Amino acid sequence: MKGIFEAEDAIVGIACGLLLLGYTGKFFTLKLPNFVYVLVFIIFIIFILLDIVNEFSDLARHFFFVGGAILHNIVDLVISLTFISFFSGWNIPYITTYLVPYLQNPSIIPGLGMFLVIANVVWLFIFPFAG
Repeated sequence: MKGIFEAEDAIVGIACGLLLLGYTGKFFTLKLPNFVYVLVFIIFIIFILLDIVNEFSDLARHFFFVGGAILHNIVDLVISLTFISFFSGWNIPYITTYLVPYLQNPSIIPGLGMFLVIANVVWLFIFPFAG
């Protein structure tokens, strides 16, 4: 139940991470309107949910790989919801109250951007060896 290929969520995650790095100007500058960030993270959530469904339908793989993939998707989902709330101002229960205030720290946004890039690149490299 994936789109074009198995690891497309990792590609979108890398793009989201790079957009966050551009937003903060940590390595390069790329300021876009807030609705673009909201839209990109909504698209990322769609791919995350498709990947979670795909992981449950493919339980023949190694248990730790599937568990790690689901855990990684949950972390990506929470990060995505946090940034959707941050950029849109929408009140998402628990996320807006407990996580969005952390984004006021200037090192958190680039750190999360680097996490998205690095973690998804790692999944791209280990994915071919998981089957």
